[in-house]
Amino acid sequence: MQRIRYIPMLFLAGLLLAGCGPKRPVLYPNAHLDKVGMQVAQADIDDCVMKAEAAGANARDAGAAAGNVAKSGAVGAAAGAVFGAIMGNGVGRSAAAAGGAAAAGSAVNEGFKSGDPAAIHKNFVERCLREKGYDVIGWK
Repeated sequence: MQRIRYIPMLFLAGLLLAGCGPKRPVLYPNAHLDKVGMQVAQADIDDCVMKAEAAGANARDAGAAAGNVAKSGAVGAAAGAVFGAIMGNGVGRSAAAAGGAAAAGSAVNEGFKSGDPAAIHKNFVERCLREKGYDVIGWK
């Protein structure tokens, strides 16, 4: 029963990590970047990010993250029910504990991944920057 107390703390940790800022494109120092400078390049990145958001290419796919947490909770609950039935412990209590633990673990995992922009967002921003003359070499 003591372990169940840690589940809310794991879930909170996942939420805190989800609040970390999103990754931004890293630009290759080509002739265009040398010409305009980093201050203009950062403004262009901001412009491309805003255009992506306005077009519906959101940086975070919250629906997919929530679905992954729910799926992990359901799998954990099913595993807990089987374990409880085999071991003779309270099936409901085992299922609830395993489901909660799986959901909390998934929330923490989603929190770690939350800094990674959705693929459609990355593609939109990279294309926008390419059209402005930049070369994106990654995201950081």
